Amino acid sequence: MLIPCIAEISLYLMLVILMVVAVGMLFMHCVRKKTESSVDANQVETLLRAMPEGYIGLDGQGIIQDVNDAYLAMTGYARSDLVGKNLKLVLRENRSETLFSHLKTIELQKSVILETEQRIKDGSFLPFEVSVTALGTTNPAFMCFYRTIAMRKKVELSLQHSADLMRYVIEHTRSSIAIHDTNLCYLYVSQKYLDEYGIQDAASIIGRHHYEVLPDLPQKWRDVHQRALAGEILSAEDDQYIRANGKVEYTRWECRPWYTEEGTIGGIIIYTEMITKQKQIEVELREAKNYVEGLLAHANAPIVVWDPAMKITLANQAFASLFGRTVADVVGRNLADFAKHINARYRSDLFKQLEENQAISSAELEMENENGERRTFIWNASPIDNPDTGALMATIAQGQDITQRKMIEMENAKQLDQLKRWYAVMAHREDRIMELKRKVNTLLKQEGKPIRYAAVEEDRNA
Repeated sequence: MLIPCIAEISLYLMLVILMVVAVGMLFMHCVRKKTESSVDANQVETLLRAMPEGYIGLDGQGIIQDVNDAYLAMTGYARSDLVGKNLKLVLRENRSETLFSHLKTIELQKSVILETEQRIKDGSFLPFEVSVTALGTTNPAFMCFYRTIAMRKKVELSLQHSADLMRYVIEHTRSSIAIHDTNLCYLYVSQKYLDEYGIQDAASIIGRHHYEVLPDLPQKWRDVHQRALAGEILSAEDDQYIRANGKVEYTRWECRPWYTEEGTIGGIIIYTEMITKQKQIEVELREAKNYVEGLLAHANAPIVVWDPAMKITLANQAFASLFGRTVADVVGRNLADFAKHINARYRSDLFKQLEENQAISSAELEMENENGERRTFIWNASPIDNPDTGALMATIAQGQDITQRKMIEMENAKQLDQLKRWYAVMAHREDRIMELKRKVNTLLKQEGKPIRYAAVEEDRNA
């Protein structure tokens, strides 16, 4: 887009210069021979007024002597609004005071091209590119040729806005981004990039070479940059980066070329994400996972985990052994596949409770293994919810084999029952003996003899 604009401006300048030279020569020729040919002067005036470019003629004091139709059409003025008035009329207040200094400069340089804004009829200001030529040496006159550049200014403003918007987006993106030219000098950089590399601000690196800012970049990355400048797109998900101080960093990055309007490579874009903290968390999670899995695998109690669809996702050998299987045979199967091993009188209530509450508490279940052996377990199950959404992620259950305890309880109950029966027999026998002693005492009393079992009488009186 810039090259066509430059070409258009250059062509315009050449045309203006040629026109100014031609008109100037004709004007000077007519001035010198004014008495000889007033017709030529009229031709110059006609030519200036018919020009497609705007024209204003000034005297040495900046008084408007002439103006053509093109300028009037651009600005909305009538000729009478301008002729005889000072050019200050159409200039901004803060620029009119520099008018005469401009004219003095032009008088010395003979011709100047500049950009300005001039007030039009409705009071607004319109941007122009104006070519001013001084004619004569003593008390010179000035020829001003105007071309409106409102469209160009609009395009420039749009381009500047686009550039500012892109800079804003890049600076405030949550990703780490750096854009370089073909010399690997910084053009744009995001705040995340500055933060991750410990750089104070963007202004301190824009325009500087990438390797000057980060001198400890390894050769493999420098090779990547050259390959990207040649047109390749490269990336890595887990790349180790050793800093000059020996600190090890891990990065996820992508490097790709960007292209100019002509389709040539204008530089490279580097997307970088420091994942050192994530790597540390991954290592900690892996260690924690291995630790938990180790505890799970070596636990004597059966443990099983299933997802919301009741598919078993994790189990230990103690659980698998309940059914004469390996862990691999159990994981992936539905929990209901093992329902047949639970006593039928508990089965339906158990699964109903799991479906409604995703939990069970101290459920005592009698289970039968593949060999027909029956054992008793106490099972507890708890849901595992997603901490963000609260949705059910899984359910974990742990059992405790209480078969031996149940046998001891049954034996104790049997012994207690036996003791109760012995106690009942002994208690009845004792009561019978007491009753017989009382009868003996009664007979002795009837015969007028002293009683033999005084303790029995005392118990009765008590």
